Amino acid sequence: MRLPLLPTNRNHLLAVALGAITLQANAQTATNFNCTDCHNIQHDLFAELDAGKVIVITWVMPCASCTGPALTTYNVVQSYQASDSGRVFMYLCDDYANTSCTALNTWKSTIGLANAVVFSNAAIHMNDYGGSGMPKIVVLGGSNHTVFYTADNTVDATALQNAINAALAVTGIDEQNELAAGFSVHPVPATDEARITFNLPQTAPVEVGLYDISGKLAKNIHSGILSRGQHSNVLHTQDLPAGNYVLRITDGKQRATLNLPIIH
Repeated sequence: MRLPLLPTNRNHLLAVALGAITLQANAQTATNFNCTDCHNIQHDLFAELDAGKVIVITWVMPCASCTGPALTTYNVVQSYQASDSGRVFMYLCDDYANTSCTALNTWKSTIGLANAVVFSNAAIHMNDYGGSGMPKIVVLGGSNHTVFYTADNTVDATALQNAINAALAVTGIDEQNELAAGFSVHPVPATDEARITFNLPQTAPVEVGLYDISGKLAKNIHSGILSRGQHSNVLHTQDLPAGNYVLRITDGKQRATLNLPIIH
């Protein structure tokens, strides 16, 4: 269950965002990285933030003292999967990239961080955000690549949630828009494949993805620049488990989602 918060109208969230930016005087902007995670999937931090994602990076050794704060962070992130599917992610990173992916994945599974994205890559530097307490947690979001929260050794769940809300408030992603009006999928439910159609009001960097109900990316459908006008993609679903999924499209300024059940 989402933790109780103060009123969450747009003006309040923007005020929280501005307050969070002010508090981060020592680390106002993120440092980009472009590298693969432990499943060999490529990530470009700034591109993901520009697309409207909020990234919560948690560095661990891993160690026993990391367990409680890491689990609290994960639970807060997971609380957004129903309301903001495909937007809020936890990146679990080894502190100095000297722990193997196998060991990190084992630790992740043991303490119950099933949907965290795991990295052991020296391209991701925790010292870009101040000290090196274990765990170290930062919240990043917005097209200005803002740091909304940093914590060492522990985490305050309410402050973390406030930071994520602030980051979501300034992503500039609007779901009542031209992009949503032209976004469709057929057939519903899908069996072996489905055709996705959308109309771009202008040339833009577009991401189209299929997410499971936990918010994990199940299939990347498109990522890259597309021209203005109508576009169509075939989504092959025969290799996906039956269940409920969410299609999400964003052009960096607008965002739209559709529910897509898959049956076999």
